[in-house]
Amino acid sequence: MPDQPETDAMQNSPDHTKPCPECGTPARQHGQSFCDSCGAFLRWDTPAGAPGPARPGNAPAADGSPAPQAPADPRADPRVAPPAGAGAGAGAGSTDTTVPLPSTGPESRPAEPSAGPPRPSDTAIRSLLVPVPEGSEPAAPETPGSVLPGRPEAARPRVRQAAVPAEPESGPPCPSCGTPNAPRRHFCRSCASPLKDHGAPAAEGPYAGQRPRLHRDRTRWIARAVGIAVVVGLVVGGIFGGPPAARAVQDHFAKRVPVHPTDYSASHAAPKQAAKLAFDGYSNTWWGTGYSGDSAGQWIQADFGQPTDLLNLLITPGTSPRSAQAAEQARPMEFDIVVNDSAGKEHVMHRRINDGGVQKLDVRVRDAVNARLILRSAYGTGKKRQVAIAELEFFGRSTGGQ
Repeated sequence: MPDQPETDAMQNSPDHTKPCPECGTPARQHGQSFCDSCGAFLRWDTPAGAPGPARPGNAPAADGSPAPQAPADPRADPRVAPPAGAGAGAGAGSTDTTVPLPSTGPESRPAEPSAGPPRPSDTAIRSLLVPVPEGSEPAAPETPGSVLPGRPEAARPRVRQAAVPAEPESGPPCPSCGTPNAPRRHFCRSCASPLKDHGAPAAEGPYAGQRPRLHRDRTRWIARAVGIAVVVGLVVGGIFGGPPAARAVQDHFAKRVPVHPTDYSASHAAPKQAAKLAFDGYSNTWWGTGYSGDSAGQWIQADFGQPTDLLNLLITPGTSPRSAQAAEQARPMEFDIVVNDSAGKEHVMHRRINDGGVQKLDVRVRDAVNARLILRSAYGTGKKRQVAIAELEFFGRSTGGQ
């Protein structure tokens, strides 16, 4: 078949292929689906026996006869590009690439509207398609253009404080590196090794099969022995000492109550300074001996209406408890306290007090009926000064009714 190549070449020539309806570029070969120039869709395949899309002027007639076709005028159809050189005249060697349209026969008639719904046009179908170029290669990544170098900026100056020189430390050396460390440190300042061994000593317990030793605390036995000795001493003292030892313990812990005398007397008194002023309860009144000097041998006495257990005596020397006012007269320094009990026994106690201020004295006599204070010496004596006592107060044991 020598003519077959010519037939295929003729079918694929630009004169026999369908041009692109969008840009007018002829297809390279017959049956091409997309335009090589703009990628528009060139044809729409329909199943065999199905009517093609209806076009104005090409719709078939109602009786089945073919519809008349419009005259093949390239200028009337905008989708067909005009032939090359049409404005200036075609040359002898020019080639016409316009695809000729089929001629209309004399028997063609105007197209009648079809009975069914209208079908979409090729333009509407083409607008729904996305052109996909055949054999397209991926685009190479764009190379970034040149960039100007950054503008250098000088670093902001940083203010640094002057480092304080470390003070040299002296102390015991580190057992690991020998660096001296201050006594307050627990770890070495050079190698951080512990300076003191804080590890607990290994506990020594009984071996397997050995009975543990008993815990003997001797302090408990010592405390018990001391307690027993105190109890024994109290018992022996009560037996051999008799009532006086027991009474001393009772007097020490007894509650004190004031004891008011029922009568007062004195060896001598200055005018307006009677003995009763020393027992009236006021510290700004006082008893005076009426004699200048130390008034040695002068006395003042208090009598009780019934036997009383005396425990203490409060004495306020001078004319007032205040030091400035008390210095106006002489003050007693040494004196004797003589207490007589209901049995007629006389209890004599020698006392010495300080100069000025209220002072407390122990006077422990059971069943006392009177108490006398006899002067021996005085503070601040003079020719125009007499010994004065502002107040004398007695305290005894509290009974159930008091």
